[in-house]
Amino acid sequence: MVTIKHTRESIAELEKQLGQYKTAHHKLTAGLKEAVAESIQFKRERDELIKDLSNYRRVLKVFARLIKGKLAINASDRYIQYQHMLDDIGINTDELEAD
Repeated sequence: MVTIKHTRESIAELEKQLGQYKTAHHKLTAGLKEAVAESIQFKRERDELIKDLSNYRRVLKVFARLIKGKLAINASDRYIQYQHMLDDIGINTDELEAD
């Protein structure tokens, strides 16, 4: 079996490399922690946006029901314009009864 003998210079070089590896490890770990924290924050923001969109959609459905009722009474151009806007964003007044 071969025995490896290190000199002072080789030991100093190995310690230098170990220090570099530790520094790189700490930087990568810090970067990973930062990325995880950022990801968690983005998830929270996404969840809040989904909640807001759900609320806006609910309000639009109430508005669509109002417009549908107004159109049943008075089919003026003003209400028809609103109905077209609602159709453009995907809220069909004909399908509101199912909700």
